Amino acid sequence: MKPSHDKAPVSGTRFLESTSGKDRRTLSASLRGGRHPVSGDRTALRTAPIDTPGAAETAVCAPATLRLAEELFERWNEALRSGDAQRVSQCYTEDAVLLPTVSNVPRLSRSEIQDYFEHFLQKQPLGKVDQRNVRIGCSKVTDAGVYTFRIIDAGKTEYVPARYTFVYENRDGEWLIAHHHSSLMPVS
Repeated sequence: MKPSHDKAPVSGTRFLESTSGKDRRTLSASLRGGRHPVSGDRTALRTAPIDTPGAAETAVCAPATLRLAEELFERWNEALRSGDAQRVSQCYTEDAVLLPTVSNVPRLSRSEIQDYFEHFLQKQPLGKVDQRNVRIGCSKVTDAGVYTFRIIDAGKTEYVPARYTFVYENRDGEWLIAHHHSSLMPVS
């Protein structure tokens, strides 16, 4: 059956240096489905994509793997362990979004993120991933799942299960957190 649109759909950007021999595609493009072009004629789209190249551009994707997602989480967790809010905030992009676990205020810049961690680090948090789901895109890794935080509050150790999503982006050769959402598990 032939698609109803006149241009052949592009379902993603090929990764460079693919060692698997399989044609892997980006997460962001794959979510658009087969009928939404990611480059070329975009008149069918209501808004232009924010993370895909135009027809005259070429995307060069930074290699990404499950192991990279694990290492990026460990880097962030080690920054927490250091107790240094500035070190933690350096794991985030300048325009990152943090929807934190223990605050109702979204943090929309690195300085706001640092302010959040100035207070949160007083509880000596340390995270452990319990379940992880990783999706790989062009210079982007999304790591979503469940983690448990050990916190120490007033000398008492507590373990707090929470859901998380980290979106890491490779910007100018450096992997940073562009979006981080963490929320307590619902009471069952």
